[in-house]
Amino acid sequence: MKLDRATAFLLLALGIATFGTGVHFHFFRPALLPEDVRFTGMDPKLLRPEMLQWLRIVFGTWGGFLAGFGILLSSVAGFLLTSRPAVLRWGTSVALLVAFGRFLASNLLIGSDYIAFVGTLFATALVVVSLNFRRS
Repeated sequence: MKLDRATAFLLLALGIATFGTGVHFHFFRPALLPEDVRFTGMDPKLLRPEMLQWLRIVFGTWGGFLAGFGILLSSVAGFLLTSRPAVLRWGTSVALLVAFGRFLASNLLIGSDYIAFVGTLFATALVVVSLNFRRS
């Protein structure tokens, strides 16, 4: 039993760290890091502003998925610690909305050719969230 609780707390810590990484990617990560410049051998001053803006959108999207995954991991840990299905239901629902909502927003922002596909993913997430709270 102690091992199960320790595992749940470690999963919770991982979920919180993953969520924090997602927040960092979404709000604070610059478009190019020093290692990006080293790896590509590219002078950032030569990039057009649109490319830097696109990279911010890409990393914001990654941030949304990381944040959603962190929420999901945390909700699984919460369920393991409390045995309350509501923790898992709420966590799963919020995770889906964060991840797929950000994905859709990014695709709308860039006028993606895949808006219909990404919109379908988001709509499916909405259906799952709706069904998740439906009483039997």
